Amino acid sequence: MLGIKEAVERLNSGGVVAIPTETVYGLAAKVTNLQAIQEVFTLKRRPSDNPLIVHISSLEQLSEISKPLTELELSIINKFWPGPLTLILRRKKKVLDAVTAGLETVAVRMPNHSICLDLLQRTGPLVAPSANLSGTPSPTKKEHVQNDFGPSFPILDGGACTIGLESTVITCRSDYLSTTIKNESVYTKTPSHSDIIIYRPGAISEQLLSEFGSVHYYSASQAEQDYPRSKPILPSPGLKYRHYAPKAKVQWLSSFDLLRAVTETSIVLLLDKNQVVNQAQAVEGSISSQELVQSCNLVECEGSWERFGQLLYDTFRVADIENYTHVFVQDIRQSTARSSLKDAIINRIEKAISGQ
Repeated sequence: MLGIKEAVERLNSGGVVAIPTETVYGLAAKVTNLQAIQEVFTLKRRPSDNPLIVHISSLEQLSEISKPLTELELSIINKFWPGPLTLILRRKKKVLDAVTAGLETVAVRMPNHSICLDLLQRTGPLVAPSANLSGTPSPTKKEHVQNDFGPSFPILDGGACTIGLESTVITCRSDYLSTTIKNESVYTKTPSHSDIIIYRPGAISEQLLSEFGSVHYYSASQAEQDYPRSKPILPSPGLKYRHYAPKAKVQWLSSFDLLRAVTETSIVLLLDKNQVVNQAQAVEGSISSQELVQSCNLVECEGSWERFGQLLYDTFRVADIENYTHVFVQDIRQSTARSSLKDAIINRIEKAISGQ
């Protein structure tokens, strides 16, 4: 483990360090150091056409990266920064193409984590994609980073991440769809009249963002529909490549009969155990609540959406480390409960299920 002084020295001298944020641990490098950025891609086995998110500690640092903000962008930043929100902004020319995958936009956020902000104040802007091997569950503890990169990997320990899910990624410009790469349009040809486009859901939800205008979700499937013969570079992580999935098979716990054949080799992640037990008791011939508790590794969140988000990736990683074959997750899709985390959690689970 590193102290903050040593972490600063390593980063300023061109090294790569795993750093804590409130969302997930990031694999950090100086935004101006091409060699260090390339090392991040190599360590993660990350495709070079997957843009990175730049982390900053102040609006002064933002001015080094981004062109002047629109009123809408500034209003949203004033509301949600520091916090788990990434904005796609117009980049300055000096930003390295390796950071943006050659796009004329750059993804930026200001994390809400005291240790990370202290680090950023000393180093300046850092790129920091999740500190895991690409495609695997993101790391929410230092131990997860060590599992992927070894026990001696340099890590600035900030404890367990308080959110445990990657940031919401948005763009705020109605003219965003004209953004280009190498003077060629790479985004959807379908007109959009939304004020805000969500590329990746996170803790800052559609409902919270709707205070600032109309909101629209964007997906990789939309890009495929618009560009059936090409492979566009998409502006946000989480759209194009396999993400968040463990080796174990992830399934919604939509039928309790699913558990009978695999209870000894499964982990069951529950938002609300009491609700699940009541549902199980109502199904004749279903596995009983006692059987459920005794025959599988049960992870309970006691109705807390925050805990559910914090434990999701940890559960996925435990499944792989302990060689479980299945991860069953309480089916929250039809839940009437309201939480700003709900869409993000469903998004990560469905990506893990589909392997996309």
